[in-house]
Amino acid sequence: MAEIDELARRAVATVTLLADRAAKVATGVAVLVGAIAVVVFLIGLAALDGAARSVWVVIGLALMIVAAGAPLLARWRLKSVQRSATELVADVRTLIDRNAEARRVVIDTVEQPAPEGSRSTAVVVDGRRFTNLRTVAGTANDLRSLPSAMVAVTTFPFLLFVSLALLPVFFVLGVVFLIAWVV
Repeated sequence: MAEIDELARRAVATVTLLADRAAKVATGVAVLVGAIAVVVFLIGLAALDGAARSVWVVIGLALMIVAAGAPLLARWRLKSVQRSATELVADVRTLIDRNAEARRVVIDTVEQPAPEGSRSTAVVVDGRRFTNLRTVAGTANDLRSLPSAMVAVTTFPFLLFVSLALLPVFFVLGVVFLIAWVV
């Protein structure tokens, strides 16, 4: 039983460490993309008038909400993982006790040997392992925190991709609006 408790605590520590680092990245992306979106939005307001300006207000606000909102949603989800760490330990312990496949997936996700010459224990995590853990956790109906934690961790890359994919759109629009404003 102590072995299962320790494995559950280490699994949750791994997930919360990943969530903390990812939340910091999401915050940085939200600030960067949000600032660029606001500047382009304002340039568009200055460059356009009449019906085109009204259309830009609607489209520009929608783009800003998506571009800055996706990483903020990721950050909010990841911070909720950190807030529910105690419940996560109980959920992981329950999952490991109940299901041999879950125990193997948790061990595969958490147990990684430290690289040669490393002074600390390194946790090398790849998305496939967390997706496997998400799949196993999603099959249990009585777990409260674990499924949402796995959704937060596994959807983080997609949400950042959505935000970063809009950067070229903002750059192109910014150049077009700047030219229209100057000319």
